[in-house]
Amino acid sequence: MNSPEAKIDVAAVVANWRMLASLAPEADAAAVVKADGYGLGAAPLARALARAGCRRFYVAWPQEGVALRSALGAGPEIAVLNGFAGARAQDLHDHGLQPVLNSVQDVRKWLDLGSRRMPAALHLDTGMNRLGLSQGDWGTAAEAMRDAAPARVMSHLACADEPDHPMNRRQLDLFQGGAALWPGVARSFASTAGVYLGADYAFEEVRCGIGLYGGGPAPPQGRSLSTVLTLSTPILQVRTIEPGEAVGYGATFTAAAPTQLATIGIGYADGFLRAASNRGYAVVQGERRPILGRVSMDLVVLDVTGLSVTQGDAVELAGSAMPIGEQAAAMSTIDYELLTRLGTRVRRIYTGEA
Repeated sequence: MNSPEAKIDVAAVVANWRMLASLAPEADAAAVVKADGYGLGAAPLARALARAGCRRFYVAWPQEGVALRSALGAGPEIAVLNGFAGARAQDLHDHGLQPVLNSVQDVRKWLDLGSRRMPAALHLDTGMNRLGLSQGDWGTAAEAMRDAAPARVMSHLACADEPDHPMNRRQLDLFQGGAALWPGVARSFASTAGVYLGADYAFEEVRCGIGLYGGGPAPPQGRSLSTVLTLSTPILQVRTIEPGEAVGYGATFTAAAPTQLATIGIGYADGFLRAASNRGYAVVQGERRPILGRVSMDLVVLDVTGLSVTQGDAVELAGSAMPIGEQAAAMSTIDYELLTRLGTRVRRIYTGEA
């Protein structure tokens, strides 16, 4: 190993998709592969999911959809969450991409396509106040679409990772009422955390996102997610410092006793956040060892006192021994951010058979 490595278990992604699908057996399980498969590689993971039976994928931007269509070929459905933004309708049509309509303006643009009209999903905002048609526009959209129904009606939960949050039920009630304006149209409401809320939230489609990659909230009791990512990097140098000596920029850590240090080859240029300074961990020879001093662009320093380590030994920064969510929590962030920030210097290695 001569640089940071991200080993990505393709079979684990498929296993996670199957587990999520099993929690909503009456629904189709779509896969969300935006942001290049949450930083892990949309093309190889989507191909494996398609071979396993996934027939619908979600991306954020049209250019992501174009790349995914090239990887998957004809057949699987690809929906673009940001809809017409940044794309010509003809490009969506040519690549078989389905826009998600987020406003009355989007609805009108879609209707104006006439014979070039591709299937589309309609996004009803039920309380997130990001994208989606505001409740006051639902009736206008339903009237305009009397003769051209969308292929999906969808919304998105704001607090699904908090099962007891009252907003979950409030959004569910709003969505049920709004979707009734398009009778017979497939409904899509739950992402990973929403799947865990139970059958009431599943409808005809669930959108599997962070759970595919082994992250997000814990599944219901008796279920588990497979570890997808193992992030590791080599030790570049080992040294011992004496009491009173400092480590790293700003001298934010000072040794109180003789301390053995291992400098490892990763930093914020690789997506390992500076917020891990004096807070994060790495797993060395099966032990969690703390980060000392500031994370710099290319380097991190660990306390390896008492261990027999040498240059070239690998340490794990995320994986089965250091769940990505726990590493993220040490940085006061979430696993979504760590995954999607993995830099281009981190070599992706795909393992496992789908």
